[in-house]
Amino acid sequence: MNQVNQHNLGESIRVSREERGWTQRYLAEKVGISRSLLSKVEKGTRQLSEEKLNLILDSLQEAVVPVNRVLIDYLTIHFFSNQHLKLIEEIIGMPIERFEELDYAPKGYIGQYVWNQVITIRYSIDDTVKGTVMEFSGQGCKHLAMRLKTAKSNWQEFFRKVLAYQGNFTRIDFTLDDFVGSLSIPELKRKVTLGHVWTTFQVSESHGGTDIINNESNGETLYLGSKKSQCRFCFYQKDYEQRKRRGISLEEAEVKNRFELRYRKEKAQSLAKIISKTHDLTKLFFELLNGAICFYDRDPNDPGAKVDKKWAAFIGNHGAITISLEAIPQSFEKSMNWLIHGVSPSLAFIAQVDQTFHSSLLSLIVEQGEMNPRQIKLLQNMKADPEYYQEEVKYYERKLQSISNEKTSY
Repeated sequence: MNQVNQHNLGESIRVSREERGWTQRYLAEKVGISRSLLSKVEKGTRQLSEEKLNLILDSLQEAVVPVNRVLIDYLTIHFFSNQHLKLIEEIIGMPIERFEELDYAPKGYIGQYVWNQVITIRYSIDDTVKGTVMEFSGQGCKHLAMRLKTAKSNWQEFFRKVLAYQGNFTRIDFTLDDFVGSLSIPELKRKVTLGHVWTTFQVSESHGGTDIINNESNGETLYLGSKKSQCRFCFYQKDYEQRKRRGISLEEAEVKNRFELRYRKEKAQSLAKIISKTHDLTKLFFELLNGAICFYDRDPNDPGAKVDKKWAAFIGNHGAITISLEAIPQSFEKSMNWLIHGVSPSLAFIAQVDQTFHSSLLSLIVEQGEMNPRQIKLLQNMKADPEYYQEEVKYYERKLQSISNEKTSY
C-alpha cells in the first residue's frame, strides 16, 4: 500500500473511531494491539498485518453504540434576587403557567413553583439573602438540556447566563454513564482496599446489598470523599439499579456503570465557571476524574507500579484538572450575620466608652486586628470575583442602613 493510501486509511480509522466515542486504548485493546501502534497507523506511518487490519475494520463496522455519555445530572442554583418570575423566564425559558404554584416551601421560603416534580423554584418575597433557589433533578436536567438543544443553545451558554445573572451554583452532579461496562466496580473497590490507588481524597466508603427474597445482588457502590465534603465521587453498578427499578434483566439495562462527580457550595461554583468556558463536557469530565484518582496494578509507591490497564484505557489520553480540596473559607454571609448579631452589641458598648472617656479604643481595636487565613482567602475570592459579591455587599449595606433608620425614628 503506498504512503498516500496508508495516510487516507489511517485518517478514516481515526474518524470512525472518534465517531463511536472510542479512545485509542479502547480500540487497540479490542483488536489486540498496542495504543502506540494504533496511533502510528492513524497517522499513516505504520502498516498493520492483514489480519489485524481486518479486525479493526470489522470493529468499526459494528453498529454505532456509544461507549459512554456525560451528563449534567443535578443542579441547585441560588440568586440574591426576589424577582423569581423574571428568573424563571430568563434562565429556564419556560412560561410560569406551566408550573404548579405551591403556597408552602421548606427552609423558610414563602412559596415554590414545581414542574413535573423535577424542576423546583423556591422563592422569598423581601429577603434578598434567601433570594430564589432553582433545583433541577436528573430528569429536570435532561428536560433543560432538551430545551437548550431546541433553542440551538448548550450547557456552556446556560452556565454563562446564570453567572451573568450573578447566580451561585451550590450543587452540580457531573456524571458519566458507561454503556459497555468498561470497568468493574467490585474490582475498583478491591483496589482501594488493597491500596492500589492514588487519590486526592482521604476517605472512602463502599456499599453492597442483597435482595434476600429474590436472592439477587443490589449492586456495588464505591464512594470517595466524605458526605460532608464539597467534592465526593460515587461509582456504582447502574444496571443493578435499573433492574430493580424497572423490573428488567441485567442484560436489558441500558447503562452498566455510573460515575458521579458531586460538587457542592464553593467548589460547585468553581466548576460552573470552568463549564462556562468549555466546549467539551466529556473531555472535562475525564480531566476532573484523572486529576483526583488513578488506579494501579499494585501500591503506587512501588517503583515497578504501573497504571491499571483497564483504567488507562478508560481515561484515554486526557489530561488532569484539580479543583482544590483545601478547606473553603466561611462565606461572606456568615461573617456579616456573625458581626451583626454577635459582635455589634460589643462594638456599640466600646463606642459609648470612647464617647464617655474621649478615648479611641474602637479604632485601636480595628487597627490591632489581623485577618485569619480563612478571612484572607475569602477576601481574595471577593476581589477576584467582585461582580458575584457586589449584590451581597449592597444588600448588607441596605440592611444596616435600614436598622439604623429604625433606631433613629424612635
